[in-house]
Amino acid sequence: MSESKLFSLFQEHNQCLEEGLALCADVLDPLAASLAESFAQEQRLLIIGSGIMAPIAMAVAQAFAYQLNTERPPLPVVYVEPGAGIRSAVAAGDDAGQLYCGALQAIAREDDQLLIFDGTSDDAVIGAAQTARDLDCAVTVLCAGDSARWADVETDSLVVLPDAAAGRRAELLLFLGHVLCQIVEGELFGL
Repeated sequence: MSESKLFSLFQEHNQCLEEGLALCADVLDPLAASLAESFAQEQRLLIIGSGIMAPIAMAVAQAFAYQLNTERPPLPVVYVEPGAGIRSAVAAGDDAGQLYCGALQAIAREDDQLLIFDGTSDDAVIGAAQTARDLDCAVTVLCAGDSARWADVETDSLVVLPDAAAGRRAELLLFLGHVLCQIVEGELFGL
């Protein structure tokens, strides 16, 4: 691959990160402050990822729980991922909107926060957001899917990512998740 092609791909990558950061700038600081306050009050952050964004969500949850590169206590973060048995039962019952609902009802407490890394905008993530709201949890959605599906869903924040290839959006979500984690670490631990 030529240097010019590599440089062009690098520029596309950076442009996607810049656009995404610009879209999220108004959400990241207040969300980080809210998360820091929640953690200080022993509330939790619940994270869900849908579609190809699920591994990204898991990586961000691990960054919050197990630190990025700092000495600090782990933060109370739960990655919500239904097991294969639940997925099979939900699929067999034709009730995909309930995929995350049982887990959220079992573990979510009032004033916990739900962060959704949405790659599909399917019934399962929409149902998760609605269940979290019913449980009086704050809901933030970083949407790399069909944002029109979120029009009638009550969220505290909805960020629609720029139109880009799925891989670029995944990179952007990982970047934004790590930025959020670092801001929260700064709020809580002065890092």
